[in-house]
Amino acid sequence: SGKSYVVSVRLNEEQYHTVQENCRKSGRKLSDFWRHALLNAKVTAVATPDDMAILRQIGSMANNLNQLAKKANEAGFKLVEWSLKSLSKEVKTLYTRLSYDWRHN
Repeated sequence: SGKSYVVSVRLNEEQYHTVQENCRKSGRKLSDFWRHALLNAKVTAVATPDDMAILRQIGSMANNLNQLAKKANEAGFKLVEWSLKSLSKEVKTLYTRLSYDWRHN
């Protein structure tokens, strides 16, 4: 398995010593250590600015639904309040799921 590509990385002194120590503990050659670390690293996707805007919008919608539910309750509209609370809960669940997915996938 011929290896054709070289990958470089810059480290500060502390990072370099940490890598050297971890490499020593692993018992691997430095190139094998890096290869193993890079190929087995957990990849975390970064949410884009558009993703974050969508999350903020969903959060704002959930907040507005909560405020409407409170007003409906104050005015005595129980059925409307229950519907709004249910919808608000669904929006919050979606928001939580999307937030988690963007942070952990």
